[in-house]
Amino acid sequence: MSEAPYFAYGSNMSSARMHSRVPSARVHGIGCVAGFRLAFDKLGADGTGKANLVPDPGFLVWGVVWSFPDSEWATLDRIEPGYARREVELTCAGSRLRAQTYVATLLTDDPVASAQYKRLLAEGAREHGLPREHLARIESLASRPRVG
Repeated sequence: MSEAPYFAYGSNMSSARMHSRVPSARVHGIGCVAGFRLAFDKLGADGTGKANLVPDPGFLVWGVVWSFPDSEWATLDRIEPGYARREVELTCAGSRLRAQTYVATLLTDDPVASAQYKRLLAEGAREHGLPREHLARIESLASRPRVG
């Protein structure tokens, strides 16, 4: 059975979230992709901003690298509307690795996440031991209390 690594930098960094979506997913490690910065400019179904990789040569984004059978991609693709899957090159455990990730195709002019969503990202980053600088970046992005 073939597997392609998946680089999660948003809510799928959380093991609970990822396993609710793809129960067979296993953590491969943590990694980072250079030439991008984290933003909350993907338009979510609830009208708030969701995580996105925005090209920016001076930055890098950390995340969790997951492995699961290729047959599970269709499920994850359905769960991630407004994103397109693409391949990125990242560094994981000191080695270069090609992985699939999601980049937003549906953007918002109001790049602000809900406080609950931002908390989920921070919890996933802490759970997997991402660098403090990256956690600080997540916490520095704008958020607002959930309305409704």
